[in-house]
Formats: sequence, structure tokens, C-alpha cells
Amino acid sequence: MTSRVVLMMTALFLLLTHPGVSAAQSPTVDRSNLVLELLFDGDARDTSGNEHHGELFGPVSTEDRFGQPNAAFAFDGKNDHIRVAPPPALSSEAFTLSVWVKYDDDAFSRYWTNGVITQDSGGSSERRVFQLSAFGPLPTWHIMGRGRDPLITRPVGTSVWRHLAVTHDGEEHRLYMDGELHDQAEAPFPPHPQEPVYVGRKGSGEPDFYFKGVIDDVRIYTETLSPEAILALTRENGWQPPALPGIEVPDPPKSSVADALVAHWPMETAEMHDVSASGLKTIVMGQPEHIEGRRGGALRFDGNEDWAVVKNPSLDLLHYLTITCWIRGFDTDSEYSQVLWYGDGAWGQDPYSMSIQEGKVGFRVDDVATQWEVMTESAPAPDAWTFVAATLNTRPDGLMDQKIYVNGVLSVEQITPNPYRYIELGRMWLTFATFGSGWNLSRLDLDDVRLYNRPLSHREIETIFEEAQE
Repeated sequence: MTSRVVLMMTALFLLLTHPGVSAAQSPTVDRSNLVLELLFDGDARDTSGNEHHGELFGPVSTEDRFGQPNAAFAFDGKNDHIRVAPPPALSSEAFTLSVWVKYDDDAFSRYWTNGVITQDSGGSSERRVFQLSAFGPLPTWHIMGRGRDPLITRPVGTSVWRHLAVTHDGEEHRLYMDGELHDQAEAPFPPHPQEPVYVGRKGSGEPDFYFKGVIDDVRIYTETLSPEAILALTRENGWQPPALPGIEVPDPPKSSVADALVAHWPMETAEMHDVSASGLKTIVMGQPEHIEGRRGGALRFDGNEDWAVVKNPSLDLLHYLTITCWIRGFDTDSEYSQVLWYGDGAWGQDPYSMSIQEGKVGFRVDDVATQWEVMTESAPAPDAWTFVAATLNTRPDGLMDQKIYVNGVLSVEQITPNPYRYIELGRMWLTFATFGSGWNLSRLDLDDVRLYNRPLSHREIETIFEEAQE
């Protein structure tokens, strides 16, 4: 708990009674548009003056970030929560949410969890206003499908206090952590006058959304606070946020082409046997037609029922990889047809994919928050077999080097402007001629698909192409 410090006598009192609180106070944030303030001094009273007091359902009073007892609430992740009803009247043009959180060590799981502050019934869309929760280990501002969800794109750590804040100005949602802007997205913000505000869970009471950890100092404003005001809330009473855990870029594998091979599907049979040392089991859906390929057999996926899937952690090639394959049947009318896709079907969880877009070849890397896609400028001949290779190389500075080769020739290259921020959340799967769980099937002929755990050199890719000409 920390109250707004205005007078020197108040600052002196806090210095004497709050060990660890600095005498240097942050600039005062204007309270005129503060519509809800729950400081959790042993209760859930609204100290904004608007009488939107919270009703307690199980959370236990505990110490705050300064070590003061009975100054925050601990939530057990099972059924503890606080309900504010009726809610404060919010504005679709100006909004700020500020809260302190400390996640328990075992708080996170693979998908959506940990509702910190929500106004979300889980039912009708008009009663789904906002949800500050977590996707895996990433705090996320869920805006109910009205736009892309802003999220913190790196692990925040557990058993440490973090300040989270969200603002909306009528157009942009901005998500801050510890006073720094981490992500933003454009979307509307339609309030609902009756839907309760919950602390520590989602309005629907779904088990996965109960928060596990400690929450303190909930504030909601009908004002879009400036970045300076957000930083002032973060540094209130001299607080210095702990450093974020680092994200290390692993060293690239150093191996021969043969040893770098993770999987190889020559498409000699309709069962799609992997002939690499991995021997990955492929599940074939539908009945892809076995046809004559570039060298030997190939498979024709009909775009209606045919696709295939492989599940194995060896395919989790997050920083370095090469995909090579032969493709025929470039659909110039299709806006987006998948050739290969790796992910788990959840939002933001498709680390790499190869596609055909209006006849051109695309190679995409998704680092949870951003989709980095590179695409050839010209389209290969639709009815001719074309050799395509895509490589990913994450540099020591975290930037990603993406390349596409067509028939052994470098066609396009891109260096991403921002570092790779991908965080592994769980086991995924590789699909052929589709994405997710068989959505939007693609019509194409596919032959000799290979995956490597490092970016092959131009010469190594030329060699694979030349060998097929013999």
C-alpha cells in the first residue's frame, strides 16, 4: 500500500513508519479523474471518494512491496477474489489502469491464466470490456477480439513486484511495465455500466483465471495518464523496480549438413515416412494422391481433406533453421495458402511457417508479439516444380536474418528491426498444407521436404538443388 504523498509531513510520516521507503517522492499524479482506488490496507475500501468498495472472497492480507504488514492481498489461485459492484463509470475515450502484482513461483501455465483485474463476464460480447491476465508467462491486456492484445514480450519473473499499467486514449491501448511502454495496439474500448470489476479472477469464474500471487494498489482513472505520470506511479515513494530476467540467444549449432538434418520426407509413399535419423511419425489426414515428383514420388494435397501433422520437440527450431522443399501448383488466386506451419494453434504461437500468397513464396517467423514475414517479389511458374529454401539465423544482437532461395538463388532477405522475443511455452506440431488443426487446407504438390537445425549457407543450398538435377 502506498498513498499519494502531497505534504512534507506525510512524507516524513512514511519515512518513519515504512522502512525501505525513500524520502524522495514521485511527482503527484492528479487525482481528479481517479474513479477507483483500492489500496488494500487490510480491507478493500475505495479511497477515491467514489464509494465503489470491494467485497472480499477469501484473499489474505499480507505485506506490500515495502514489507509493511496488512497492506496488500494474497490470492491462492483457487477461489480468492474481490468483487466491485456496481463498477465505476468508465470512458471509451480516456482510461488508465494501474496495479502492483507479485506472481507466485508456480502461478503460470501454458495458456491464459491469472486474471489480475477484469471486467469480463466471459459471455455476451458487450459485457466483455477488459482483462489484464497472462498468456503463458506474459502479462497480457486482452481486448476481447477488438484488436491485437498488447502483451509484455519477455518473462517478468516471479516472487518480485511489478507495476503494470494500461492506458487508452480513444484509439490506442498501451501496456506498461515498471514505467516502460512495452506494447500498444489500436482498438476501441466500449465500457459496460453494470458488469462488475473483479480483482483476482475473471467474471465468469473460470478456474484457470484465478490469480496466484499478491496484488496491491489498484487504481482506475477516466483519464489517459501520460508516460511521465505512469513512471511517477511506478517510482512512488522511491521504489526502484528489479531488473528483468535476461533472454539469451543460444549459440548456433556447428555441424555438417548431414548432422544438421532434423527431418526428411522424400514423399516416396502416401504414408510420408521420415527417412532421417529422427524417424518422426507422421499422421496423414485424408488421402493425398501419390504422383510423380521431381525425383521419384511426390504427394498431391487436394485442398479439401488432405493434410498431415507431426508432433515432436525436435521441431522446436526457434532461433536457427532451414526449410527446403519442392513445390508445384502455386495458386495465384489464393491470398494465403500454407505449405508448412509450426505452432500449437493458440494465438501468437506459430514460430515459423512457409506459405504461398497470390503465387509468391512467404516465410514468416512469429515471436509472440510480432509477425516478421519476408516474401519473394515474383511468383514462380505455377505448374513447374520449384525448389524453395528458407533460412532463419538469429544474430548475437537478437535480430533475425530471414532468407528465401528459389531454385538455388537468393530471392529475398530481411533483417528484422527488433530482436527475437520468442518464449517457449509448450509442445507444438508441424503441419503440411494447412495450419493449426487442419484449418484452411491448401491445394499443392509437395516433394522432398527437409528441416535443418541451423541456417544452411548459400553454397549448401545450391548443392541440394544441384543434386536434384542429376
